Amino acid sequence: MELPERKIYTVSELTEEIKSLLEGQYPSVWIQGEISNFKHAPSGHFYFTLGDEVAQIRCVMFKTQNRFLKFRPEDGLHIVAWGRISVYGPRGDYQLILDTMEPLGIGSLMLAFEQLRERLAKEGLFDERRKRPLPRFPRTIGLVTSPKGAAVRDMIRIATRRFPGVNILVSPTSVQGDKAPAEIVTALERLSRAEDVDVILVGRGGGSVEDLWAFNDERVVRAVAACPIPVVSAVGHETDFTLTDFAADLRASTPSAAAELVVPDRRELHERATQMTARLRNSVERSLRRTSGIVEELVKRLYDPRRAIDERRQRMDETVGRLVGMMRRMVTARGVELERTAARLRPELLRRPIAVVRTELESLSLRLSRTTRSALGQARSSLEAFASKLAGLSPLAVLARGYSVTLRPATGAVVRDAAEVALGDELNVRLQRGELQCRVTAKKEKE
Repeated sequence: MELPERKIYTVSELTEEIKSLLEGQYPSVWIQGEISNFKHAPSGHFYFTLGDEVAQIRCVMFKTQNRFLKFRPEDGLHIVAWGRISVYGPRGDYQLILDTMEPLGIGSLMLAFEQLRERLAKEGLFDERRKRPLPRFPRTIGLVTSPKGAAVRDMIRIATRRFPGVNILVSPTSVQGDKAPAEIVTALERLSRAEDVDVILVGRGGGSVEDLWAFNDERVVRAVAACPIPVVSAVGHETDFTLTDFAADLRASTPSAAAELVVPDRRELHERATQMTARLRNSVERSLRRTSGIVEELVKRLYDPRRAIDERRQRMDETVGRLVGMMRRMVTARGVELERTAARLRPELLRRPIAVVRTELESLSLRLSRTTRSALGQARSSLEAFASKLAGLSPLAVLARGYSVTLRPATGAVVRDAAEVALGDELNVRLQRGELQCRVTAKKEKE
């Protein structure tokens, strides 16, 4: 058996020929499979294996192409990719050089949204404890939006209508396109450095997912979370959600709703102020009436000593009057009874009983007189005791006992200690009657 003519290839020559055949046969190809062994090299290139149940192939996606991806590839992700077959000579492996890929069964934008949301949530950027309350009465509102859109006109119109005194500072930016994320971050930083900005509204009108994608950019989300001023996110319509909504201190369903949330309504404030004024007036009036009643009751309870003396005098007079009247009625009744008895008896038989009764009557009269004088004396003594106590409390009584009060002529202050007086000082000495003007020529201090 004759062997065919031998043509001996070097390894590099055979590899180059296989490479030419494969690249010529498959200049471009669509392929689907599951990613495994994914590696993101420091150079920025992606290296991974794409496989199914029975086979696998190595894949590479260079930095120049993968930078356009909206999502991040990861192990276990099923994708559809487009590229060309090539051979890597140093290892003799054939591989796919990919130009683009997208997730299988889910949009790339939605996958990128979920991946970034999960990663930032783990960092705590969406934590509710980071949320700050909005100022109740903002003086200046910052707007980060397009200066040409309908959203900025709606926000300005609603804010000035609800609260005419509010200031509005617009920091213009584009709100869609590749340049929008960097411009939005710059606009936020510009308002953060401005003075007297109390709250910032970031937003735009409605649009497609692609139109709103700038507000899902990681740079924008981090800038909103790091802003030192409270931020309200108002992107799109009520059904639209962006990552900026999660990072902001408050989400508004629309730009118009955001303006209503951050600015109070002047009419509502006026009504509340009127109601609170009425409630305050009623409360003050009730308090004054209650306090006035308490004061009047306390005034009634205050007792003047002179009133007590007058009342005691009046009671004494009434007691003496009742006592005298009672004794008179008793004497009159006895006299009437005596006269009746005398009328029934003969004079000669009654002389002796009459003498006894007369003696008894004189005795009773004498006892009545003594009792009356004694009661009057006791009442007088009690009255004099009260008067004496009252007089004893008067400083004039002290002066009447021979004491005096030394005063300084200029101030009228009482001098209580010799140490307070210097030689040569002029003093006034108050007596019970009159005053003496004296000069200190000597003094003796008590240790």
